[in-house]
Amino acid sequence: MLLLIVMFHIFAGAIALLTGYAVICLQKGTTSHKYLGRVYVVAMLILGLTGTYIAVIRDVPISMLNGLVLCYFVLSSINVVWQKPNHTNIMDKLLFLLATMLTTAFAWYSYQTTQVTGGQLGGFGIQAYLVFGSVMAISMIADFRYLKRGGLAKNSRLARHLWRMFFPLFMSTAAFFLGQAKHLPESMQRIELLLIPVILVILSGVYWLIKVNKKSFIAAKLY
Repeated sequence: MLLLIVMFHIFAGAIALLTGYAVICLQKGTTSHKYLGRVYVVAMLILGLTGTYIAVIRDVPISMLNGLVLCYFVLSSINVVWQKPNHTNIMDKLLFLLATMLTTAFAWYSYQTTQVTGGQLGGFGIQAYLVFGSVMAISMIADFRYLKRGGLAKNSRLARHLWRMFFPLFMSTAAFFLGQAKHLPESMQRIELLLIPVILVILSGVYWLIKVNKKSFIAAKLY
């Protein structure tokens, strides 16, 4: 059973990466962008949920939490563009609750790493838990302000949609090319090659955020 889920997880990851890279290259708002975007969302949700399940079985806390982080970001990304401008809904409140729970969980496991011999849980030290915990803390605060404001309008909505869609792609790209480099052909295991797709995702995200509207992105303050 676990082997089947692992294979499903790998397949979903491949689809998520391929469709994610394709969406990067497409003009935003086109029919192709919309349909590939939906495939990306579904694949990323499957990747996150199966990753969490596998991590629970293998007792790797950070992977367990990061699987849910993937789900949180893609759901909050699509939810903002699936509703009217300057509106929020019950999903926004549930996602804020999820962000709060994940932030708390990262803080708890960060503390736990200081209580075990070697300072690692599931092969990861406190630094990894603090990095992702900080990202979730920022997202939690942004969600609170988003709910308090009653939603976003115009390009600020697109800024929230874009950065929350790009971050899971960045996580997945880094996890595959940097975290699983040993499974790639030996000729590709050079750090300068492994960093190329990661950097391309980062640069693409910055490009599209600037293209949407730099002033609106700053005004959105990473909502």
